[in-house]
Amino acid sequence: MTYEELMSAHRQESKQTSLVKASSDFYKRMASYLDTLNQRIAENRSDSTEMSGMLHNQLKTAKEKSSEIYETRMRKIALMAMTAAFGNEARVDNATPEETEAFNSLKAFFIDHCSKTMSAECEAAAEGPKEMPMPAPKATKAAPAPELPVAAPQKEAVKSEIILVRILEDLPAFAGTDKNYHLAKEDIISLPRNIADILVKHNKAIEVRQSS
Repeated sequence: MTYEELMSAHRQESKQTSLVKASSDFYKRMASYLDTLNQRIAENRSDSTEMSGMLHNQLKTAKEKSSEIYETRMRKIALMAMTAAFGNEARVDNATPEETEAFNSLKAFFIDHCSKTMSAECEAAAEGPKEMPMPAPKATKAAPAPELPVAAPQKEAVKSEIILVRILEDLPAFAGTDKNYHLAKEDIISLPRNIADILVKHNKAIEVRQSS
């Protein structure tokens, strides 16, 4: 991996609400790049102060961007796992093997937690498969970015109720029961009660109560 490749990955991941396609060895290559920078710094201690400063600045920036890439991707994985726990399909084609493992673990956790708190709502998820298959080691072509459903259809009376909420962070694109949603931080939007409740429960949104 190069500095330019790392910056490009950071820009793409920051701009897209869905998970960006990554190679199966993405995290290994990123860690190897950071190790290489550390080694270059150690080998150039006797060189000019200017060169040493440049390498240290490059390493600092690379560490920051690497951490932000990881945090952003894992937030997307966690939301995908949470929505999948409600019995909806959430594809992880663009995930690395490590992320697919995290998705499966988080999905199992959400299903278990949901069954203890909202057992009736989680029956479909509990009866379905609890793991997504691991991606092939070498994909022949990039898979399309996943469209993420948030909540399974509920009772008609619940679906028809509309709630006004404020979104607390950028969310991956997902498919609701009525349309696809692309929500960003600070959006004020009216959502069906079943979707709004899920986002509020998981601290992704807060209800906006209008004064009478």
